[in-house]
Amino acid sequence: MMENENVCNEFRCPEFVPANAPDDFCIPEECCPDKIPQPKFPSPNSCLSEEELEEVEANLEEVNNLLLDLGLSGEREPNEIFKEAFDGLVGQQVIVKLNCPSLIREGKNMSVKGRVYLVGQDFVLLKRKKSDVLVRFKQVLLIKLKNRYAEPESEARLNDIDPCFRRRLTFNFGEVVSSSPELIQLFFRLNLKIYLMLLIGETVKVSLDGRKMKGKICEVHDESFTIKMKKKEREIPMNNVCKISLLKK
Repeated sequence: MMENENVCNEFRCPEFVPANAPDDFCIPEECCPDKIPQPKFPSPNSCLSEEELEEVEANLEEVNNLLLDLGLSGEREPNEIFKEAFDGLVGQQVIVKLNCPSLIREGKNMSVKGRVYLVGQDFVLLKRKKSDVLVRFKQVLLIKLKNRYAEPESEARLNDIDPCFRRRLTFNFGEVVSSSPELIQLFFRLNLKIYLMLLIGETVKVSLDGRKMKGKICEVHDESFTIKMKKKEREIPMNNVCKISLLKK
């Protein structure tokens, strides 16, 4: 460990970086070997024949035109719409009106207040004093800004990370990111299933079908999750959930 720190703190490579520049990439000593002159030869634009290359380019142009048409069509998934909406409200206090089938049948509606804390692929996490709340985008009917002048929360940044961690992240991106829920969220966003897997063993209160159930999350499946109550376990379909409250210890 000390050897790595010495490399990070003492090694400089004047040929590529000024001697007085800080090493923010944990550059190892062997990264600057003596250059060996190599002959340079021109290479063809492609390994394909001219006819094959023309066919590939024509196919690429067709695909690009299709993607452009889709991008300009104005047809957007609800998840994408709410994801962008909540992205612009991170750190803000909001009131979210929920679209729950059981309440609609009774002519009622349910609203949840809280501060937008985390925006996943298909859900939002609202921070509150007593309990945080998970809401799927499918259940969102309306979003209202509670405090127009609230200061937004600062976003996660990777500017000031450890140089050696920056190097590992660059050269072993998949391995490093896949082992950290925070990095998965930062680069790709978590979906609700993955987020619930991080909450296994935690106590939650689930609102569904006009009633509430309290228990510890013990299993998470593709379309459902299981909570353990005092005397039994109950598997809950995701589509039946109105909201999930995370009870603070």
